[in-house]
Amino acid sequence: MDYIEVSAKTIEEATSQATAQIESQGRVVTSVKVLEEPSKGFLGFGKKDALVRVYFEEGTTEHIDVAEKVVPVVEIITETTIDTVETEISVVVEDGITKAEQDFIADTGKEFLLGMFGKMGLSVQIEKLTTKDKITFQVHGEDLGILIGKHGQTLDAIQYLTNLVANKEVRRRCQIVVDVENYRSRREETLIQLAHRLGAKVRRTRQKIALEPMNAFERKIIHLALQNEKNIKTDSEGQEPYRHIVIYYKR
Repeated sequence: MDYIEVSAKTIEEATSQATAQIESQGRVVTSVKVLEEPSKGFLGFGKKDALVRVYFEEGTTEHIDVAEKVVPVVEIITETTIDTVETEISVVVEDGITKAEQDFIADTGKEFLLGMFGKMGLSVQIEKLTTKDKITFQVHGEDLGILIGKHGQTLDAIQYLTNLVANKEVRRRCQIVVDVENYRSRREETLIQLAHRLGAKVRRTRQKIALEPMNAFERKIIHLALQNEKNIKTDSEGQEPYRHIVIYYKR
């Protein structure tokens, strides 16, 4: 079955453009598959248009009922294409990301980090750890506090940009975690200890305590640390970037 692929701001717009193009040639639309859903991105990064594949067959549209021209089902498929200098690898992903795709993402992410750190004049070593659904880059070197920032804010920004760049050319994403000298694990231990200490204080005084603003990852650590504590409840309040956790006494 023949098809064309069209990209536009929305799935509906892309489908409409493809349908008009096909029917103008006296052909009949048979089905639509969404290859890529649109994304607004964040702060101007990562914005993507929708990409649809519209299948058609030879025929005429003169005797087709209007209702039949509207494709009622939009099927999301997980077809992945990796482009390299030497060849093109096309695979259909059934249960998660492929090794070839994950290797491509890891290599792209590491290259981006090395380029960034090089322009910053930093001498680093990057250790890569890969699991089924995550790639972790552990950065080692001297005087790397500049890469962490207050409560890891700079490190989170570096991680965000690395994910954007490394996952840009593939359809199936893989999460990338960027860490510096095991900062994230040390920060997690600190937050867990803080959560238990403040939880005990709330249980003793029965007065609620509001913590300083944290990102979503750190708030989750606090929630999980106290979720089974007797007489203790945690909630997230406020709007980003000032969203924070409040610990309550619960009878």
